[in-house]
Amino acid sequence: MKRIFLSIFFISIVSLGFAKNPEEKTFLILFDKAELKANKTSTTYIELSLSNVFKTKSYAGNSDAAIIIKVPYDNIDKVQLADFLIRVNANKVSSLGELAFQIIDMDESKNTYQYLLASFEDKSPKIKKSGKAIKVVPSP
Repeated sequence: MKRIFLSIFFISIVSLGFAKNPEEKTFLILFDKAELKANKTSTTYIELSLSNVFKTKSYAGNSDAAIIIKVPYDNIDKVQLADFLIRVNANKVSSLGELAFQIIDMDESKNTYQYLLASFEDKSPKIKKSGKAIKVVPSP
């Protein structure tokens, strides 16, 4: 009996070690400061609704009001995140998409950037750099 238990325990530990971890997705949510003020809320208050489910970090101050959300599931997209219900203030509950100015999938943006950069590098002429120092002569 003890052997069977140890065998099952060992197999479960090994299978957990080799199990594929789900990919994490990162979203940047931008807010309009005037709209936040009109709704009597802040990114910090909105973050409280999201921090129970996701890893979050809110930013406010001189720049745009924003929240970065790390979602532990790779199958969630911007539309599904926009449907997530948040507490706007003590009296109002709304979907994230209604209050957010823009929701940006950072992973999708990164992949698009890398694709555009690769296509640009393929089209641009190759410049060979020689190992010689260039002498610059000032013009009179």
